[in-house]
Amino acid sequence: MYRILFALVLLLPLTPVSSEAFVFRKIVYCSPIEGFIHWQGKPLANVVVTRELYSGGFESGKYSDTATTGSDGRFKFEVVQERRFLRPDLLSANPHVNQLLTVNFDGKDYLIWTLMKLDFQLGTESEGGNLRLDCDLSKFEEGASARIVRCQNNGVTRNYE
Repeated sequence: MYRILFALVLLLPLTPVSSEAFVFRKIVYCSPIEGFIHWQGKPLANVVVTRELYSGGFESGKYSDTATTGSDGRFKFEVVQERRFLRPDLLSANPHVNQLLTVNFDGKDYLIWTLMKLDFQLGTESEGGNLRLDCDLSKFEEGASARIVRCQNNGVTRNYE
């Protein structure tokens, strides 16, 4: 019995399974995002877009970074991912990452994207891989802490029924 176990341990590294699948897992907290910020079609340059991610996988439970729009009103965020020996939610039955994108324009905060990502896979926030947003800041609803903009996007919709 012990010889069989010992032989399996020795032969396991020779199997054609990637180390990622066997030991290390790729954890994707946020897939790539690209967007267009404008006011009634006029591109808004030099506007700072803030991305906040909330997950138990981060040291303080939060990750934040920014991107600035170019003269064409476009911004881009790269993927946020890491390789881990164990998943950050190993003891939890439901992995999730809360994603928020906000813009501050003319002293006002605008919420342009929010999603609770329910997995750690690449591209599951949108149809077709990268999330693409088209945000007209002139079309907003007043929220409790920010103006809410319902951007055109290729994001997935979730039914919580």
